[in-house]
Amino acid sequence: MRTGIIDAYGDYEDVLRDIRRFTSLANGSDALTKVLLGNYALLDRGRPLEELRNSIFRTALSHNYRCPLCERAQVCALDHFLPKKHFPEYTILANNLIPVCERCNRLKGDECDRSDGLLMFHAYFDEFPNKEIVVAEISVDSTVSIRYSLRRSDEIDDFTFQRVEKQFETLGLFDFYQMEAVAELTDQVDLYDETYDSFGDSGLRSTLDALTRGAERKGINHWKAALYRALSRNAEFCSGGYRKLLPTPMG
Repeated sequence: MRTGIIDAYGDYEDVLRDIRRFTSLANGSDALTKVLLGNYALLDRGRPLEELRNSIFRTALSHNYRCPLCERAQVCALDHFLPKKHFPEYTILANNLIPVCERCNRLKGDECDRSDGLLMFHAYFDEFPNKEIVVAEISVDSTVSIRYSLRRSDEIDDFTFQRVEKQFETLGLFDFYQMEAVAELTDQVDLYDETYDSFGDSGLRSTLDALTRGAERKGINHWKAALYRALSRNAEFCSGGYRKLLPTPMG
């Protein structure tokens, strides 16, 4: 089967473009599936493909070893983008192995929509849309609350937007980003307070605009960019509503 597997490697990008047209080389052969899945152990420490595993993890260095799926947690595992359960011929193909965090690896699991061809975004072959579609909504009441959602852009086709929705739903990114945003606000509340005391609401808005620009260097749809855009546009937050984040004095 060596020739067939090499040919399958050559077809990999075509499979990504339209997975509906392809079935696994090992389809119907339990023996071949078992052999191909067994190859993954060759990537372990001290095994023949250890250096391949190390080189794949080094690709994450350009993103400071942050998970490309959630853009927050540290990478610690290799995800099979096309799950080895469905496509065992890609078990040790470097292009199919993505360094990710434990959480995203667990939640993605064997996700592989072969009926609709709706795949998540591939860290090596896809680019997340460069239009503002990840939105954070800020509410200032008894506290400051954040809610993330997706807003469709007319410049993004239906299929691409469905892939975005799939990624967010599969990985639970709305709730995950909400928790991260709460922690971010809590960590920065002293900065907001000092800025507001010195320069008022216009100064705080300028600071939040600067934080937005910094976060957008990671991508316009980075969770932190969406957060700071929303904060800078929220008049109530900038005019002192941020104080709802301050700890309540005791006694």
